[in-house]
Amino acid sequence: MRKIKLLLTLAVILGIWSCEPFEENKPLLGDPPVASFDISAGATPNDFTLTNTTSDVFIVNWVVESLGTFEGETVDVQLNSIGDYMVTLTVFNDGGHDSTSQIISVTQDGEQPCIGNIELLTNCSSKVWKLAFEANALHVGPNATETWWGNSEDDLDARACIFNDEYIFNEDLSYEYDNKGDFWADADGDGNIWPADLGLPVGCNDASLWPSQYQAWNSGVHNFSTLDNTLTLSGDGAHLGLYKVATNAEVSQPQSSVSYQIMELTSDRMVLIADHNGVVWRYTLSSN
Repeated sequence: MRKIKLLLTLAVILGIWSCEPFEENKPLLGDPPVASFDISAGATPNDFTLTNTTSDVFIVNWVVESLGTFEGETVDVQLNSIGDYMVTLTVFNDGGHDSTSQIISVTQDGEQPCIGNIELLTNCSSKVWKLAFEANALHVGPNATETWWGNSEDDLDARACIFNDEYIFNEDLSYEYDNKGDFWADADGDGNIWPADLGLPVGCNDASLWPSQYQAWNSGVHNFSTLDNTLTLSGDGAHLGLYKVATNAEVSQPQSSVSYQIMELTSDRMVLIADHNGVVWRYTLSSN
């Protein structure tokens, strides 16, 4: 009996001890970092160096708008187009992580490397594009695939003055529109000449007949830029295909620029669209 009492007493003591709060010994991790960095100018107005100034971190990540992601304490970047670019630094230490951002302002265009869209458009020298000599090279519909109207094979002759137009892209980012001395005067949805005061019949006309207020739509040299899936032609009256098709609407006067979405771009074929909120123009071009 005495032995049983001793065992019960020991069990109670052990039970009480086991109920005592237990706190695991955890290492002190310290405070999370406070991210900071410097931006310094490089050899040209388009070159910049990003330098992490956060102390005691073991991971340093950068995100540079339009360029992508980078790692390392110091990163050299080149931004070749005028604009403002967001730079975000994220750093990590044992205590956590932190991010901070700054803006790089680029005040002049730099030399674009001949890669990607620029290489395909220019062949790193100069390349001539034309509307593809095929049905539906000109297309309009509710989207890029459904068709309300598209040129027929007969239109290849009837609209020869637009199918002979040349769209010339050069490696120095200049863009030349050459209408070969004639142009297609287009109609609105009711078959009336567009713009209404053009004063010409719908169809092929001599380029010398462009009225003075519309001379910017005549042959000329402009500029182009391309980023991801966008092609932008810049300069008064710059356009490709039909003069009236601007970025977001059909217009009755020359615009300072027009942008197209690139659906397809290879070394010899290009498909562009201008989406006018439910009215989509699609151009198919080819290059020999």
